[in-house]
Amino acid sequence: MIALEDRKIKNMTKSSKGTKHNTGNNVAQKSGLNRSILEHGWGMFRQRLTDKATSATTAVEAVAINPAHTSLRCHRCGYTNKKNR
Repeated sequence: MIALEDRKIKNMTKSSKGTKHNTGNNVAQKSGLNRSILEHGWGMFRQRLTDKATSATTAVEAVAINPAHTSLRCHRCGYTNKKNR
């Protein structure tokens, strides 16, 4: 089984410019992050990996999981705690 976080790439790369009267914070840094995310093709990688998993001769499955608390949750018992990082 291949587990991928179900990240919303479109939401992650939204502009932080804000409005004319209320400008955004760290616009240059956010712009650089957006460019890096889009250059590395996260969406294309996920699609390619899913396609390869479904066409594999063995029973390989690509599963998208909810990204909430994935770094805080114990992979063995499922317990979630802020100190688990």
